[in-house]
Amino acid sequence: MWRMHVDFTHLAKAEAYRLLTHTVLPRPIAWVLTENENRSYNLAPFSYFNMVSSDPGLLMISVGHKRDGSKKDTWANIERRRRCVVHIASGQHLSAVNETARSLPAEASELVAIDASLIDEPGFDLPRLSACAVAFDCQLYDLHLLGDGPQAVIYLQVKAAYLADELLVNDPTTPDAQALDPLARLGGDDYAQLGTITGLPRPG
Repeated sequence: MWRMHVDFTHLAKAEAYRLLTHTVLPRPIAWVLTENENRSYNLAPFSYFNMVSSDPGLLMISVGHKRDGSKKDTWANIERRRRCVVHIASGQHLSAVNETARSLPAEASELVAIDASLIDEPGFDLPRLSACAVAFDCQLYDLHLLGDGPQAVIYLQVKAAYLADELLVNDPTTPDAQALDPLARLGGDDYAQLGTITGLPRPG
């Protein structure tokens, strides 16, 4: 059996990426809608994503650069517009989520390729994807640059949320995880969906 101590200071960037993305799993996916400069909409998935605070309600995504060295469109759009909508994709959206990871020119919209429809949600600054059961209307809270890239860690404050009725089985603030069927990211080209759920009360 292999046992290996890995010194990260000796790893190439690609090696560190592969090791981390194949061990920190599963990772939730933020399917982020932003507005382009030409008023079209950008849609992109991010698995460097999680919640970081409930008071205030903060989410975070980590965004890098395109191959040409320019900021990814989501990063540029959030900096300029300061708003976005974060969706939680379900298993049924797998192909569409994967398609929106494709690199496109800044003025192009991923919505065309996946034939997605938008809906104006009351109280939201931007429209949301009609197909998603959870969407968060978010405002830029803070942005930190990390590393030599640099990578942008973008903190987003949740201003409002949309939850589909079918998720609210018992309580309006406690959506049912099985009904949501959230899509998650593994390493390489792999994705995952929920398997067995085990309930275990926290000890007093």
